[in-house]
Amino acid sequence: MTTHIEGGWVVAFNGTTHEVYEQGSLVFEGDKITHAGPAYTGPADTTISAKGKLVSPGFINTHVHTAGNAGDYLLLDMARNDYRTANYMSFAAPLKGTMTPPPAAAVAALRTFTFLHAMRNGTTTIIDVGGLRGDYDGYARLVDDLGVRVYGGPPFRDRDTYMDAQGRLTYDENVAVGRERLEEAVDFVKNYDKSAQGRLRGLLNAAQVETCTERLLREGKDAARQLDVPIHTHAGGNLVEFQRIMDEHRTTPIRFLADIGFLDERTLIGHGVFTTAHPWTHYPFGDDVKTLAERGATIGHCPYKYAKMAMTLHSFQRYVNAGVTVAIGTDTYPMDMLGELRWASILAKTTDGNYQAGQPRDVFNAATLGGCRFIERDDLGRLAPGARADILVIDLDRLGSLVYHDPIKALIDAGSGRDIDTVIVDGKTLVQGGRLTRVDEEAVYARAREAVRHYWDAVPKWRWDGAAVERIIPPAFPVHRRH
Repeated sequence: MTTHIEGGWVVAFNGTTHEVYEQGSLVFEGDKITHAGPAYTGPADTTISAKGKLVSPGFINTHVHTAGNAGDYLLLDMARNDYRTANYMSFAAPLKGTMTPPPAAAVAALRTFTFLHAMRNGTTTIIDVGGLRGDYDGYARLVDDLGVRVYGGPPFRDRDTYMDAQGRLTYDENVAVGRERLEEAVDFVKNYDKSAQGRLRGLLNAAQVETCTERLLREGKDAARQLDVPIHTHAGGNLVEFQRIMDEHRTTPIRFLADIGFLDERTLIGHGVFTTAHPWTHYPFGDDVKTLAERGATIGHCPYKYAKMAMTLHSFQRYVNAGVTVAIGTDTYPMDMLGELRWASILAKTTDGNYQAGQPRDVFNAATLGGCRFIERDDLGRLAPGARADILVIDLDRLGSLVYHDPIKALIDAGSGRDIDTVIVDGKTLVQGGRLTRVDEEAVYARAREAVRHYWDAVPKWRWDGAAVERIIPPAFPVHRRH
């Protein structure tokens, strides 16, 4: 069946760059685009009006944690001072032996919520950089049922993080457990890669650079090469990690990964904030940004999450100008890719003290083309004949937006996930009129809310000091809850 989207601003790809057509057309047949650009006059089975809307390639969200971060988001406001920006320790370093895996129903509820929340906010390809392990058949069924496109796999590491009774961070190394987890990740790829009608693809996830021994990182990269899949790790994410790698390997996390052969064009680095370029590291020896560019690795930049922690890349524009492939991710909530583009642009300007940094062109490219390199997909992140029909239709002409001259600049300046009218993945409409087409939104939210509240209620059981959420993170104003 041929579908023609007409009358809107169409962001077409000419083989080199995006270009915008006023009152343009996009035509797709099945799961492939057949025309993108000027007005189309040929036949079509279905015609959709996009008047007053932007027809955009779907975004590649390079940093999503399915299930793992749904309940954790609340805790990002309470990272201890001695975590030194390692905010994930707020929920990933319990007292040893006190945190039990969530029940299967909670895992399914949070996975569903995360997938749909990301998709509803403009993500058509989700890079799952480490959710909860278990029920992989259910994971694959969920991808198939919901219609999303996902690259993912269970995380592996051989150093687990815990707190002792005094709240001091400890790393518990177990090489045998790490190897078992890597084998589990490899088996996931072998069993599920190209399932869900080809929309679920394998990705190896070495959890964090400091929670993996050098041996495990080397073995993980070797496995990725043998399986012909990309690999991800968190690196340059916080100062605890930076100092641990400096102490253990006498070099920066990025340089260490380069030295052991981990960095290449099929590597995604989550964050990459703390490098020789960042003033907080006080380590101006070498050039991590140049290393990233030379090795071809992709940086998954999550601007809003880091802005919440008073941090950012130094800088987005510096990385781009140096030839580093920069992509965009959300990491935590809200998974609003349009909001992330605005944060990426503004933070680039303020970091560099240069209003010409963080141009809309560069951040839009990061959210589309930038996420495609490490997964080797030249049929995603663009609207062109032969590309996959992964499409967003975004409402621009309304009072809540602005009167604009350039629709891309208007999108970056004023757009939000609430402006997304239609989401199409592989030619199938998953969001229409701002509503999900395959599920009951209210039921999905209710199940996720119940799962998250159970998680919050359990916090005192695994915190070293037994503190409850209300004490750890006092509400903005007194809250009188109904019981």
